[in-house]
Amino acid sequence: MVNRSKPWWWKPLWISVILSAIALGVVGYILWHVPLERLAGGLALTLFCISISYYIRIKPSMRVNRVLYILLGISPIGFSLWILIALSGIGKFLATLGPCGILASMLLLPIPYIIGVFIGDWIGRKRNYRLPLSPFS
Repeated sequence: MVNRSKPWWWKPLWISVILSAIALGVVGYILWHVPLERLAGGLALTLFCISISYYIRIKPSMRVNRVLYILLGISPIGFSLWILIALSGIGKFLATLGPCGILASMLLLPIPYIIGVFIGDWIGRKRNYRLPLSPFS
């Protein structure tokens, strides 16, 4: 990976993202009366996701990018394939076969996600595991 200098707005961007997440938490507590434990959990999860996105952009690596492409395959691609299987009626047909059919339909559920993993990895290999719009690619 080529190491280029960061844009001037890089540091203010991350500071403003963190401050806006905290400000929305305070607004949620004061105006919408969100329970404090739910607010703390949501804010912790938000800050965790912000730190992951910061890590992805600041320290890009082939391994992390490959994991992201695999997750890309699982999330939208695998889920879309699962929806297609669900809408096709295969599950209902298998459910009419009795207990063995129900077991077969349950075993059929992870297959679209596994296919999505392979498609995501294939897309990543085609792009040499470089993320789109990455300032360091």
